[in-house]
Amino acid sequence: MYSSYLKMQFIRRLDTPYVWGVLGFAIGAALGVTTLSVWLVAVGLGAYLLYIRQHGPAQHGMETRLFAAGPTFMMSWVLGFIVNGVAF
Repeated sequence: MYSSYLKMQFIRRLDTPYVWGVLGFAIGAALGVTTLSVWLVAVGLGAYLLYIRQHGPAQHGMETRLFAAGPTFMMSWVLGFIVNGVAF
């Protein structure tokens, strides 16, 4: 029972754009614009698409935050490599 609660909390957090944004920013800030960084972003966007597909049909209360995660991931990566370029 406790494990299903943890799984539900993990999925609830993963549905927010904040987690995807932090991940994108971390990749961009740590690696800048490198081949590895671009590959990680491509894999991340692929994982995002698979994650949306696994959710099934859109639900009225959840689709806004869920669909905002992909663009947030990409824009946070851009912000992260800008910060990387300015800082280093």
